[in-house]
Amino acid sequence: MSTLSCQVGQRIKKYRKSRGFTIAQLSDMIGKSKATISKYENGIIAIDVETLHDIARALGVALKYFLDIEETPLNSDASLPVDAYFNTDRAYMYYFDGRVNRVVKSLLRFSPAADGGGVEVTLYNDLDSFGAPDLCKSLYSGLLDAFDTITHIHLANQMNRAEKIYICLMNPLQNRAPAIGMMSGIGSAPFFAPASVKILIAKAPMTDDNTLLQSIKLSKEDLQLLRHCNMMVINRSMHQFY
Repeated sequence: MSTLSCQVGQRIKKYRKSRGFTIAQLSDMIGKSKATISKYENGIIAIDVETLHDIARALGVALKYFLDIEETPLNSDASLPVDAYFNTDRAYMYYFDGRVNRVVKSLLRFSPAADGGGVEVTLYNDLDSFGAPDLCKSLYSGLLDAFDTITHIHLANQMNRAEKIYICLMNPLQNRAPAIGMMSGIGSAPFFAPASVKILIAKAPMTDDNTLLQSIKLSKEDLQLLRHCNMMVINRSMHQFY
């Protein structure tokens, strides 16, 4: 079995389960046997493009999200200039989730948009390992909008298009330093309501230590600004990482 077949099969299984379908139900929807679907999901046999298209339509997921396995590095011909902050094909995001009292790790992948008009972003949210992005707890996709000092990222959950995320970052003065910003959207249990978290995005994996933890937890300054201005303001220097 090939690595690509296994990765595509993992995507099929992930999307099928997230939609609440059994193998038998999916097999009926696309006219394939249960054994064949199982072999697709386990990477035992390669899937043809027509069948993958049928599965994508049945599950309501865009075809490209089964195939965004290969890394596509940005280069001088891509939508972002080489001197932009996000001029690589991936970045590493961290935030602290107080509901479960742990640091959440996520992977961002960047690639030139198919129409050449921007940069597409895939967010593999909540990972145990950066080496296994397909085992993320949730998958988002969208577009990046970069400027000299600010980067905006707009994303939608691939399983629920009503769930959207907005990321806003102040680009560091030093290109290799991590960026601190804010991620906003609809929070999950125990409160289904608008929520924001402080995030750190780096070009290389960070050491999971107290320095990282303190950089993504709300500081006294953050809380003072919240009380004084009645708004969430992330305005903290990243000098500890220089």
